Amino acid sequence: MDAGAARGVCPVIAGPTAVGKTALVVELAARFPIEIVSLDSRQIYHGLRLGTAQPDANELAACPHHLVDFLPPQERYSARRYRDDFQCVASVIRARGRCPVLVGGAGLYLSAVRDGLFDLPADPAALAAVRRELDALPDDEIRDRLRAEDPASWERIHARDRYRSQRALEILRLAGEPMSGLMAARQPDPALGWEYPLVVLDRDRDDLRARIAGRLQAMLDAGWLAETAALLSRHARDCPGLRTLGYRELAAHLAGETDLPTALAQVSLRTGQYAKRQQTWFRAQPQRCRGAPDDPALREALLRLLERSCATS
Repeated sequence: MDAGAARGVCPVIAGPTAVGKTALVVELAARFPIEIVSLDSRQIYHGLRLGTAQPDANELAACPHHLVDFLPPQERYSARRYRDDFQCVASVIRARGRCPVLVGGAGLYLSAVRDGLFDLPADPAALAAVRRELDALPDDEIRDRLRAEDPASWERIHARDRYRSQRALEILRLAGEPMSGLMAARQPDPALGWEYPLVVLDRDRDDLRARIAGRLQAMLDAGWLAETAALLSRHARDCPGLRTLGYRELAAHLAGETDLPTALAQVSLRTGQYAKRQQTWFRAQPQRCRGAPDDPALREALLRLLERSCATS
């Protein structure tokens, strides 16, 4: 067995929202003993089934999925906690003689697993104090401070992503230097000492835009608006889970702040913008292959990776 195989191989199938990751993986599960570890920062939340495109009953029956639908919407989550949870789940999958595969579009979580994290020189009390200070600021002020103090992170993090914008400021306060600098200086520390070869699914932007529109309509037809109303009856509108793209806009509609067509237009526009950022990020990553899900070269690369991964189980 070669050195790479000895240390474990966990293939990563990543790409923008609506590109077709789940359908491809379910197809592959018919040929390989794989289990999916979700690489998605929103599917973690319990009850956000439709709006985050969590796997349905048929998909779960075809292939087990992990780190999906387990976190209460009022709880915060972090890249560090994701790495810890991944290591636990992946080890259990391997112990059963099966093969974990990371599937999703959260670049931050992939970086946490593949590259490692940096330790902040601060105690919990200091973090709590910084967090209280920043929690009291409105979104616009958070973004203004980030732009002034860490322009690289301001450019990288979407303007409506309050959580990651604030987190970058917290790191700056605690570490005394920008998050971007800490990331650049970080030494590779892959989770479990494994290898994480990346296969990127991608599509033409017009094709992807059409798929996003079709998926949004399917979510609505399946009861997404009612799901959002039910969540709002149990959770605060500004809780971490309900800040998710799509739920924010539907919550505004349900509160009477906008009509439904306007809310849906906003969701469509912002989802397209998010997918574009994902495409840009993943295209810049070291990867084994990139292409559409039906690309023969991409499928061949995936088959080789899965054969290698399953040989180590």
